[in-house]
Amino acid sequence: VIIVWRQQYVVLPDSVVDLITRYPTVLTLVSTMISTILTVISTALLSFSVKQAINHYITRPISLVELHTAIALTKPQPLLRWNHYKLSFFTLIFVCLVTLLNSSWTTLLLPTVLLWPVPINGMDLDLGSSAFDAKLGSDLAKSGYYQNGWDLLVIMASMSGTSATRLAVAGGNKGIFAFNGVSYNTSSGGILPAVEDYAGTTSPPVDIGLEYYGGQIAVNTSLDKFRGRSGLARNYTVTQQGFSAIITCTDLSDLDPNQYWMNFSNSTSLVLGLNITNWYWAAYCPSGSGSGYWSTKAFWEYDSESLYEGLLGIVICPGEASYVDATATSFDIFLGGMGQYNFLNTTVCNVAPYVASFNVTYNQSMISVDQLQHGSIQLLQNNSATVTAFVSEVVYQLSISSQTTYNNPLGGLLRLRDSNSSVNDILANYFRGVVEFSATYLRSAYSAEGASTNSAMQDLYSNKSAFIPLNGTMYITTYGWERKSLTYIYILCVFTVIWAVTVLAAVYSLIQERTHPRTGPTFDASNPVHLMMASSAGGLETLAGFEDNGALENERARVRLLDGRGVTVAPDDAVGEKTSARPTRSTIPRFEIVP
Repeated sequence: VIIVWRQQYVVLPDSVVDLITRYPTVLTLVSTMISTILTVISTALLSFSVKQAINHYITRPISLVELHTAIALTKPQPLLRWNHYKLSFFTLIFVCLVTLLNSSWTTLLLPTVLLWPVPINGMDLDLGSSAFDAKLGSDLAKSGYYQNGWDLLVIMASMSGTSATRLAVAGGNKGIFAFNGVSYNTSSGGILPAVEDYAGTTSPPVDIGLEYYGGQIAVNTSLDKFRGRSGLARNYTVTQQGFSAIITCTDLSDLDPNQYWMNFSNSTSLVLGLNITNWYWAAYCPSGSGSGYWSTKAFWEYDSESLYEGLLGIVICPGEASYVDATATSFDIFLGGMGQYNFLNTTVCNVAPYVASFNVTYNQSMISVDQLQHGSIQLLQNNSATVTAFVSEVVYQLSISSQTTYNNPLGGLLRLRDSNSSVNDILANYFRGVVEFSATYLRSAYSAEGASTNSAMQDLYSNKSAFIPLNGTMYITTYGWERKSLTYIYILCVFTVIWAVTVLAAVYSLIQERTHPRTGPTFDASNPVHLMMASSAGGLETLAGFEDNGALENERARVRLLDGRGVTVAPDDAVGEKTSARPTRSTIPRFEIVP
């Protein structure tokens, strides 16, 4: 009881939990046997305490109904007599408390299924910090092209966007995005797994930094007061930094033509017997300009074959990123459809990346990311312009690779959209998924196993401002005892009080017995044989008989026991006051009536 009260949770070892799940009836049997034994012990202690109290106070004047009540409590049984309602009420309360004590053993001893919370603390890479932005800019400015990393980004970006569209396709309401052995519900949320069990692949990474294309990541978290218990199941809730974007998609015709406009040109030529159209699109926005180039099979709006071919042009503004002097903290995406995608008017989606605290749930091999409802977002500032440029470059690479000679997967996704979903909402969710995956890739690339000790990463890992703390809770489903339950707290308090009173009464009785030792035979007032022997010794001859309600009249009679201790108490003496000793007629216990 004290351990549960102090530690709040007492958790059984996994080996015992395994036995409980395999043999549940054995658990009930064992706990019942132990509780029965403890019930017998507690009842015996209580009976002993009451007996000792009777033997101590029976040498002083006491009415027969009070003696009757005290003897009944040794069973324990209540005295239910209307003409003695005070004693009846007292004994009823006493017996109820004893019964509660005995029944509490099973409740206290039987372990139950509980959720054991274990705090999680750690550090996460801060994508909104100037320290990380400087490291990313330094790596991007190096000579060479990170082919492996960009190939991975181009492949996964389209998948992340498709998963994030949610209700884009008729009949679908959920998406699962998988990367590096980790499954995310709908989108990655720009987070990196903070739990070892959900960290994904354990294969060592071939490269780190922007050449990273998969491999084990380092989890920089620790569990407080964790005792190595696995339990039946585990799930986690962690508050950590996520990365997303505010994306607003608007028809170009609704924007200021002096700030936003787009034009295109094309030329068609015969290539290997196939008419190929080369497209050039140019877009202009307040932060600069951008362009896009594609080659598709020639199609015309009036040609029936155009129902199977089309162009979904995507232009990023400002255009291809310059990482050395990047200053933009947001960018625009221009989209236009032709051929089978001509239902899409020219649309502009403004993308403003931000970092914020997200609630991340790890459960059943799935990671779900939800932004805090009342959490404030931090839009990327000028000191994070390189991160913004990197994200826009990912979208740019996607715009080039997604358009084929005949069609565009994003255009096909828009054609298959649910009737309840608007094109602008689908585009916003699609590009949000791409942005969030780009951030997850950056975290993975710079948190890969071995990155913290790599000499090329020391300028990042030695700077504490590049990291941000995270915290959460691991919930282990297991068997044990917890203090949190209101029922358990009630039983615990009542149980503790009754048990303490019982033990103290027994101890007090033993002390009284040693302080006032008997000189004659041992007398047990709860034993009918002892009562009859003491009565036969004389002293009760004046009690009324059974006729004329003699039993009721005798209940008011006051008696005391002469037990051979050589000391008696005068009838008018107060309880606890010492009187002068007088010799007794015999050391044999006997009763005498006190006038």
